[in-house]
Amino acid sequence: RLSKVELPRSLVEVVTSWNMSMHVFLKNYAYKPSRHLGALTAVLITYFASAMLHGLNFQLGAVLLSIGMYAFIESGVREKLASRLSACIKARPCRPDCTHRHKGNRTWVRFINLLFTCLAMFHLAYLGLMFGSSGEDEQGLAEKGFSMWHTLRKWQELHFASHIVAGITFLISKVL
Repeated sequence: RLSKVELPRSLVEVVTSWNMSMHVFLKNYAYKPSRHLGALTAVLITYFASAMLHGLNFQLGAVLLSIGMYAFIESGVREKLASRLSACIKARPCRPDCTHRHKGNRTWVRFINLLFTCLAMFHLAYLGLMFGSSGEDEQGLAEKGFSMWHTLRKWQELHFASHIVAGITFLISKVL
Protein backbone atom coordinates (compact mmCIF):
# COMPACT_ATOMS: atom_id res chain seq x y z
CA ARG A 1 0.00 0.00 0.00
CA LEU A 2 3.07 2.26 0.09
CA SER A 3 2.45 3.29 -3.52
CA LYS A 4 -0.95 4.67 -2.48
CA VAL A 5 0.89 7.02 -0.11
CA GLU A 6 3.90 7.86 -2.27
CA LEU A 7 2.00 8.19 -5.55
CA PRO A 8 -1.65 8.54 -4.52
CA ARG A 9 -4.67 8.67 -6.81
CA SER A 10 -6.24 10.98 -4.22
CA LEU A 11 -5.79 12.23 -0.68
CA VAL A 12 -8.48 9.75 0.33
CA GLU A 13 -6.07 6.95 -0.63
CA VAL A 14 -3.34 8.50 1.49
CA VAL A 15 -5.66 8.80 4.48
CA THR A 16 -6.89 5.22 4.25
CA SER A 17 -3.50 3.67 3.40
CA TRP A 18 -1.10 5.56 5.69
CA ASN A 19 -1.94 3.71 8.91
CA MET A 20 -4.57 1.03 8.33
CA SER A 21 -5.20 0.15 11.97
CA MET A 22 -5.64 3.83 12.92
CA HIS A 23 -7.88 4.37 9.88
CA VAL A 24 -10.14 1.44 10.80
CA PHE A 25 -10.27 2.51 14.45
CA LEU A 26 -11.16 6.13 13.62
CA LYS A 27 -13.68 5.08 10.97
CA ASN A 28 -15.49 2.78 13.40
CA TYR A 29 -15.28 4.89 16.56
CA ALA A 30 -15.26 8.51 15.33
CA TYR A 31 -16.51 8.83 11.76
CA LYS A 32 -19.41 6.35 11.64
CA PRO A 33 -20.93 7.35 15.00
CA SER A 34 -20.82 11.04 14.02
CA ARG A 35 -21.96 10.58 10.39
CA HIS A 36 -25.54 11.49 11.33
CA LEU A 37 -24.26 15.02 12.04
CA GLY A 38 -23.25 15.41 8.38
CA ALA A 39 -20.22 14.38 6.37
CA LEU A 40 -18.16 17.50 7.04
CA THR A 41 -18.83 17.41 10.78
CA ALA A 42 -17.95 13.71 10.87
CA VAL A 43 -14.68 14.40 9.03
CA LEU A 44 -13.77 17.21 11.45
CA ILE A 45 -14.58 15.06 14.48
CA THR A 46 -12.53 12.20 13.05
CA TYR A 47 -9.47 14.36 12.37
CA PHE A 48 -9.79 16.08 15.73
CA ALA A 49 -9.82 12.62 17.35
CA SER A 50 -6.79 11.66 15.25
CA ALA A 51 -4.95 14.79 16.36
CA MET A 52 -5.78 14.01 20.00
CA LEU A 53 -4.53 10.44 19.62
CA HIS A 54 -1.28 11.78 18.17
CA GLY A 55 -0.80 14.08 21.15
CA LEU A 56 -1.64 17.68 21.85
CA ASN A 57 0.61 19.16 19.21
CA PHE A 58 -0.72 22.14 17.27
CA GLN A 59 1.52 21.55 14.27
CA LEU A 60 0.48 17.93 13.80
CA GLY A 61 -3.15 18.74 14.55
CA ALA A 62 -3.18 21.54 11.98
CA VAL A 63 -1.64 19.28 9.36
CA LEU A 64 -4.08 16.45 10.10
CA LEU A 65 -7.09 18.77 9.97
CA SER A 66 -5.77 20.24 6.71
CA ILE A 67 -5.46 16.77 5.18
CA GLY A 68 -8.98 15.95 6.34
CA MET A 69 -10.41 19.10 4.81
CA TYR A 70 -8.42 18.71 1.59
CA ALA A 71 -9.54 15.08 1.22
CA PHE A 72 -13.16 16.06 1.88
CA ILE A 73 -13.03 18.86 -0.72
CA GLU A 74 -11.23 16.72 -3.31
CA SER A 75 -13.65 13.84 -2.83
CA GLY A 76 -16.61 16.16 -3.36
CA VAL A 77 -15.17 17.65 -6.55
CA ARG A 78 -14.32 14.24 -7.94
CA GLU A 79 -17.76 12.88 -7.08
CA LYS A 80 -19.44 15.74 -8.94
CA LEU A 81 -17.11 15.48 -11.93
CA ALA A 82 -17.58 11.72 -12.12
CA SER A 83 -21.33 12.17 -12.16
CA ARG A 84 -21.38 15.09 -14.59
CA LEU A 85 -18.90 13.51 -17.03
CA SER A 86 -19.98 9.89 -16.41
CA ALA A 87 -16.32 9.02 -15.94
CA CYS A 88 -14.25 6.91 -13.55
CA ILE A 89 -12.65 9.84 -11.73
CA LYS A 90 -13.90 9.40 -8.18
CA ALA A 91 -11.42 9.59 -5.30
CA ARG A 92 -11.35 5.79 -5.12
CA PRO A 93 -11.06 3.67 -8.26
CA CYS A 94 -14.36 2.44 -9.66
CA ARG A 95 -15.28 -1.22 -9.63
CA PRO A 96 -15.12 -2.98 -13.00
CA ASP A 97 -18.92 -3.11 -13.15
CA CYS A 98 -19.46 0.63 -12.55
CA THR A 99 -22.08 2.41 -14.64
CA HIS A 100 -19.85 5.23 -15.90
CA ARG A 101 -19.77 5.57 -19.69
CA HIS A 102 -16.11 6.59 -19.70
CA LYS A 103 -13.89 4.04 -17.98
CA GLY A 104 -10.45 4.54 -16.47
CA ASN A 105 -8.65 3.39 -19.60
CA ARG A 106 -9.73 6.46 -21.62
CA THR A 107 -6.86 8.90 -22.18
CA TRP A 108 -8.72 11.95 -20.94
CA VAL A 109 -9.96 10.08 -17.85
CA ARG A 110 -6.39 9.04 -17.05
CA PHE A 111 -5.29 12.64 -17.56
CA ILE A 112 -7.88 13.97 -15.08
CA ASN A 113 -6.87 11.31 -12.55
CA LEU A 114 -3.21 12.28 -13.09
CA LEU A 115 -4.08 15.93 -12.41
CA PHE A 116 -5.67 14.91 -9.12
CA THR A 117 -2.59 12.80 -8.28
CA CYS A 118 -0.44 15.88 -8.85
CA LEU A 119 -2.79 17.93 -6.67
CA ALA A 120 -2.55 15.37 -3.86
CA MET A 121 1.26 15.32 -4.11
CA PHE A 122 1.34 19.13 -4.00
CA HIS A 123 -0.76 19.19 -0.83
CA LEU A 124 1.33 16.43 0.78
CA ALA A 125 4.62 18.15 -0.05
CA TYR A 126 3.32 21.46 1.31
CA LEU A 127 2.06 19.88 4.52
CA GLY A 128 5.22 17.78 4.86
CA LEU A 129 7.32 20.94 4.93
CA MET A 130 5.90 21.61 8.37
CA PHE A 131 8.00 18.76 9.73
CA GLY A 132 11.34 19.76 8.23
CA SER A 133 13.62 21.74 10.52
CA SER A 134 15.76 24.51 9.15
CA GLY A 135 18.55 24.48 11.70
CA GLU A 136 20.10 22.87 14.76
CA ASP A 137 18.18 25.21 17.07
CA GLU A 138 14.92 23.75 15.79
CA GLN A 139 15.93 20.08 16.16
CA GLY A 140 14.81 19.88 19.81
CA LEU A 141 11.58 21.70 19.06
CA ALA A 142 10.89 19.48 16.06
CA GLU A 143 10.90 16.40 18.27
CA LYS A 144 8.19 17.73 20.59
CA GLY A 145 6.32 19.80 17.99
CA PHE A 146 6.32 23.43 17.02
CA SER A 147 4.01 26.08 18.37
CA MET A 148 0.95 27.46 16.62
CA TRP A 149 2.87 30.63 15.72
CA HIS A 150 5.74 28.69 14.17
CA THR A 151 3.33 26.66 12.07
CA LEU A 152 1.38 29.71 10.93
CA ARG A 153 4.61 31.60 10.18
CA LYS A 154 5.86 28.68 8.09
CA TRP A 155 2.59 28.56 6.15
CA GLN A 156 2.77 32.32 5.71
CA GLU A 157 6.28 31.97 4.22
CA LEU A 158 4.70 29.58 1.71
CA HIS A 159 1.91 32.12 1.09
CA PHE A 160 -0.68 29.60 2.34
CA ALA A 161 -0.44 28.14 -1.19
CA SER A 162 -1.99 24.77 -0.42
CA HIS A 163 -4.80 26.31 1.58
CA ILE A 164 -5.55 28.72 -1.26
CA VAL A 165 -5.55 25.88 -3.80
CA ALA A 166 -7.92 23.94 -1.52
CA GLY A 167 -10.16 27.01 -1.32
CA ILE A 168 -10.21 27.31 -5.11
CA THR A 169 -10.98 23.60 -5.37
CA PHE A 170 -13.85 24.10 -2.93
CA LEU A 171 -15.22 26.98 -5.03
CA ILE A 172 -14.99 24.79 -8.14
CA SER A 173 -17.01 22.13 -6.32
CA LYS A 174 -19.71 24.69 -5.60
CA VAL A 175 -19.86 25.73 -9.28
CA LEU A 176 -20.18 22.12 -10.47
